[in-house]
Amino acid sequence: MPSFYQPDALTPANALGYLLRRAHKLSMAGAEAAFAGSEITFTQWIVLALVHSGTAASCAELSRNIGHSSGAMTRLVDQLEQRGLLARQRDGGDRRVTRLVITAAGRRTVTDLAARVTGLWNEVLEGFDHGDVHRLITTLNRLVTRLEAVTGDAG
Repeated sequence: MPSFYQPDALTPANALGYLLRRAHKLSMAGAEAAFAGSEITFTQWIVLALVHSGTAASCAELSRNIGHSSGAMTRLVDQLEQRGLLARQRDGGDRRVTRLVITAAGRRTVTDLAARVTGLWNEVLEGFDHGDVHRLITTLNRLVTRLEAVTGDAG
């Protein structure tokens, strides 16, 4: 199969990297605004949601998923732990490993604030039909899988 991109035809309007970066920047700004007045930030909510869903169970996994440095992630987790939303537990099989677990208060926070996230995305996706959204999610998941394979970063 021939390559999709040709050097002389690459523009911001068709460059995946640029479009993904722009979409991320705009969606983060909207989400942070949706969390204005909340006791936690959108980024803190993402951390809680990733632990709650089982997607991440350590600071290292969170750092890889979110793109924060390990120091910044440790500070963020410290804040959530101080608020009683997350807890650190030693792994039973290897005491050198610390796992993050969400508390009952953390689960309530994820659930209570999920409406802010879904409200934002429902507004953004107005005019898209369910098939469009399903295809976009499927395509983005395929893209993430390929990027993980190409870069060797599975987390």
